[in-house]
Amino acid sequence: MAGQLLAGRYRLENEIGAGGMGRVWRARDVRLDREVAVKTVDLARVSDPSIAGRFQREIVLTAKLTSPHTVTVFDGGVDGGTAYLVMELLHGESLADTIARSGPLSLAQTLDVARQVTLGLSAAHAIGLVHRDIKPANVMRSGGRVKLLDFGIAQLTGQADPHLTAPSMTIGTAAYMSPEQASGRPVDASTDLYALGCLIMTMMTGRPPFDGDQAVMVASSQINEVPPRLLSRRPDAPQALDALVGRLLAKNPAERPDTEAVLRALDQIAADPNARTAPLPMPPAAPPTTASVPRPVAAPSGAPPQATRPYTQVNAPSPAAARAIEALQPPGSWWIAGVLVGLMAAILAGSIAANLTGLATAQLFSGQPSRSATTSAKPSSSPSKRTSPTAKTTPTAPDPGKVVGLAAALEGVRFALNALPDSDAKTELLDDWKLASARIAAGQTPKVTLSAFKKSVRNSELGVLERQAVLAATGLVGQLL
Repeated sequence: MAGQLLAGRYRLENEIGAGGMGRVWRARDVRLDREVAVKTVDLARVSDPSIAGRFQREIVLTAKLTSPHTVTVFDGGVDGGTAYLVMELLHGESLADTIARSGPLSLAQTLDVARQVTLGLSAAHAIGLVHRDIKPANVMRSGGRVKLLDFGIAQLTGQADPHLTAPSMTIGTAAYMSPEQASGRPVDASTDLYALGCLIMTMMTGRPPFDGDQAVMVASSQINEVPPRLLSRRPDAPQALDALVGRLLAKNPAERPDTEAVLRALDQIAADPNARTAPLPMPPAAPPTTASVPRPVAAPSGAPPQATRPYTQVNAPSPAAARAIEALQPPGSWWIAGVLVGLMAAILAGSIAANLTGLATAQLFSGQPSRSATTSAKPSSSPSKRTSPTAKTTPTAPDPGKVVGLAAALEGVRFALNALPDSDAKTELLDDWKLASARIAAGQTPKVTLSAFKKSVRNSELGVLERQAVLAATGLVGQLL
């Protein structure tokens, strides 16, 4: 496209960047005789029909920002089959290039960049705009000033167009996604604050809290695992900054500070890096990193003490399995990332069941009395007498592994359904599954109920790939019935 004149005004000179939403060019505005940056998307080459709408929305949303810490938008539109966005041309390098070239930043540099990014986010959040893709590649350092780039997947809080971005659609960069974003749940300003915590970790240590080659595995870690402490990777970091990052990386969005609190904390740390008192309270204890076996219930008074058994951890799917799953994703099917997380939850259910069943078996063979082995018949006073034939046996307690595993598998199906693009078929199946899963969990003809639901899926108006994804999740439920 070099040399092409867009809208009779913007002459493309040379490509200076590329990403998932298009290409960025150094260009010249021939009408005003000035250099500009032009982002283009070839609409004929993208499989996602929402791209044009999202691109137009980027023009409108970004043009509303007037902060010195966000890129300035001049113009935009569609010329033939090319959508374009005209913005100021920044001279400098991205934070990603800086870290790749020089490694982790100093404390002073980190605090300066974090403060300017927070100011940019504050301006965006003030007009209800959530960026949703804060990462080093979208932070530009130019002439001592830091600016946020690429609002291509941003959305207005509470005003997302369902035809452009489904509520359960998972888009963004896995290493900087908040747990709610990775889960395909609604996002708000606190989502950007989680990404800011990941960004500070990267600036101080050279890598985000969770990283790896498999985006699905990284997204799963964002949802389920306890993030590392900054001090565990950078022992010379101020305690107050460690506390701030820990608060930003809270799994619960309500526990993260807002931009004003972050700015106050950053200013306090810059003024006194050695302060032992953190400017923000520590977040509550994070959830366990892996599924765990419940500890045995305390024995009644006078009963023999139960043997304490360690927690049994459940391993995540192997990298090879994750690669095989990712290989099934066709280009443009963003919703599959959410489905895969649901499938992984269902897959893990089998492991949970196996671990819990193993624990129950070990307790039985260790000589510990089991409630499922007791009867309601009282022992005879005479050794020669047998127990009365009318004595009733207490029903066998349900296998704890199967109960917990089945619950996780049922939730995995719901998660997979929620991750699908919005449609009437999806809505109907979600309603059907709400009733079906309740019946299955209650043990009310579970196999018949599951079979009927599968039939509904096969007869639905979902796409072929969507039906296969949901049926795969229900198949895992069937294995536990």
